[in-house]
Amino acid sequence: MSESLLEKLGKIGFSEYEAKAYVALLGKSPVSGYELAKLSGVPRSMIYETVGKLVARGAAMTLPKEGGAKYAPVPAADFLDQLHREHAALTTTLKDDLTALSAAPDLEYVWNIEGHENVMAKAIEMIEQAKGQIYLALLPETFLALQTALVTAVQRGVRVVIYTTANIDLPGGQIVVAHVSEETLGQARGLGVVLVIDSEEVLIGEWLTEAQAWASWTRSSLFVFVAEHHLRTDLYLPQILALLGEQALEIIQEEDRELFSRALESHTQ
Repeated sequence: MSESLLEKLGKIGFSEYEAKAYVALLGKSPVSGYELAKLSGVPRSMIYETVGKLVARGAAMTLPKEGGAKYAPVPAADFLDQLHREHAALTTTLKDDLTALSAAPDLEYVWNIEGHENVMAKAIEMIEQAKGQIYLALLPETFLALQTALVTAVQRGVRVVIYTTANIDLPGGQIVVAHVSEETLGQARGLGVVLVIDSEEVLIGEWLTEAQAWASWTRSSLFVFVAEHHLRTDLYLPQILALLGEQALEIIQEEDRELFSRALESHTQ
């Protein structure tokens, strides 16, 4: 019997004995309580209580037979479909009930997310919920994971602006390409994505590898403003300095030049 299968059943509320009995029933049925105890490894003293719980949760059924009752499983597909419907309905009602309890505005907390798959899932969720505008900074290789969601966003009329380091294909979207040095590009590879939607929420994710990935998400108006301001202004800085040339040194105070050193070196030499 697969240990991982028992663990999965445990995650949807089965006790260890219930999981063992249900899996045994799927393998052979109908069986008596005595037979089920032998097949499943559940102690005989616990088997009738265990199978009674399976019947109560809709995973098994009792079949009256001469000489005593026998038990059979509700087919796995039918049971899981019913369980999914019940959980979906419960989640919907809970969302409404709990939201109604929230009289105060949403707290401006920061949610830390770990794992590349979880970070990408949150980014896709945000893109799918966007109503008016999306500002997104990423490297071209990260675009592929978000492409389908972004295409759909454009199709429903959302303004999508992407800041990246090379041309990418997103019909209807606005692509801003910032040509950066190899040194800067190397430093940027740890930054996976900066995503702002509708000026309401921001996700900043970074990863060294898919196994070492993390992100922070928040609705904090201050963090959202800073991130959106960065995306909409700072990435134009190299082009602006290129146009200014030597005049940039006259405009930028000496004590602040270190902040602009890389851009100044590339455009004033």
